[in-house]
Amino acid sequence: MRILILLLASIALSGCYKSGYQPDIKAKTNEIIHFTESRDAKAQFNLGLMYLSRKGVPQDDKQAVKWYRKAAEQGYVPAQTLLGLMYTNGKGVPQDDKQAVKWYRKAAEQGYAPAQTNLGWMYENGKGVPQDDKQVVKWYRKAAEQGYALAQTNLGLMYENGKGVPQDDKQAVNWYRKAAEQGYADAQISLGLMYKNGKGVPQDDKQAVKWYRKAAEQGNADAQYKLGSMYDGYQDKQATKWYRKAAEQGYADAQFNLGLMYEKGIGVPQDDKQAVKWYRKAAEQGDGSAQLYLGWMYYRSKMFQDNKQAYMWFDLAKYNGMDDMKYNFDIITKNMTSRDISEAQEKSKICLESDYKDCD
Repeated sequence: MRILILLLASIALSGCYKSGYQPDIKAKTNEIIHFTESRDAKAQFNLGLMYLSRKGVPQDDKQAVKWYRKAAEQGYVPAQTLLGLMYTNGKGVPQDDKQAVKWYRKAAEQGYAPAQTNLGWMYENGKGVPQDDKQVVKWYRKAAEQGYALAQTNLGLMYENGKGVPQDDKQAVNWYRKAAEQGYADAQISLGLMYKNGKGVPQDDKQAVKWYRKAAEQGNADAQYKLGSMYDGYQDKQATKWYRKAAEQGYADAQFNLGLMYEKGIGVPQDDKQAVKWYRKAAEQGDGSAQLYLGWMYYRSKMFQDNKQAYMWFDLAKYNGMDDMKYNFDIITKNMTSRDISEAQEKSKICLESDYKDCD
């Protein structure tokens, strides 16, 4: 599933410090003196970054905001953008979407692509401004035309969904490809999905795998899961490999699929213990399918047989939208007393109320 991403603090970090550069405390102290004496906007901004990220000074969001504001009021666009983000997230200042929009707009009108993207996001979600898809497209396009990968991806999504522009899969592919070719993982996933479904391009599983793999190799769990799905039923060891990578990052669908591979012995040796482990990880995230299968493991497996646990997980699966559970309950309740059923129902209630933290 693709999500629209609000750009985070990384928008401001680019170019501020070279990779691996860690100034010493003395150098930072001298820099701070220079900041206060010179009123240099970039220096003020960098001091704000230091306070935000606890580099040589104590972490302090209010101080970060103070220095961002000084730089922003001089028209320094990275500072304006990050000050807007502080208002968006309520860090160092009371949360205020209108103030966020104000500062994003100042930077956006100077042509700063990250701010244009954030301003588009605010219009898309109706935060601090009325929701307006045409404004969304306007600002995403401005940033996208500068080669900004996040904006290109978001603009592609607007074309795919026909929001603010006529629906156009070819244009969606065009913008996804521009971002994907820059190595942007979300765009690579979107482009892979277009190839998988034959939207805007001829259907092509090899191309889908190619783009999923590029994102998966960056550690993107959604891409790892999708890549595993492409191998599932054809190259089961590869499927298991990629499901595991996503599952270990907490991706519920991958955890469920990995549990299924262990239960059936597909791509891995059959192992009920591992099946229960992975089903449970997904079940504890509210995945109804995993809850159903976990219930059956507790009912069927000699290693884990526990009718109360089975009933509890069936009950939770029903709560989470699994239809036609009558057969499951009919089977399990044949071997349970009315007291057993009441206790299992209470377990289900406690498990749900604890947000799956107390389910034993």
